[in-house]
Amino acid sequence: GGNDTTRNSITGGVLALNQNPAEYDKLRRDPTLIPNMVSEIIRWQTPILGMRRRAMQDTELFGKQVRKHDKVMMWYVSGNRDDEVIADPMSFKVDRENARHHLSFGFGIHRC
Repeated sequence: GGNDTTRNSITGGVLALNQNPAEYDKLRRDPTLIPNMVSEIIRWQTPILGMRRRAMQDTELFGKQVRKHDKVMMWYVSGNRDDEVIADPMSFKVDRENARHHLSFGFGIHRC
């Protein structure tokens, strides 16, 4: 797992910096932004695609019926692009406030 997430984050981060030269300039002017940029890269790239589970009982989710044993998919990138939680989520910003509040590895304590 760590191999894929690291490789995906590095390549996605290089691409994001190349596609956003003003952000790269900010980083060169202020290297103290590097720790925040790392979190923003993980939010932006979202190195893990998703997680699938099976419903344990019949339920309703956002107005949709989910039957017992149905497959349910969670896409991490959707959470990282939620404009109700993240301001301007489609933009890559090395100085984004609360960049660590991403869902790239799920929620809660994460250990590799």
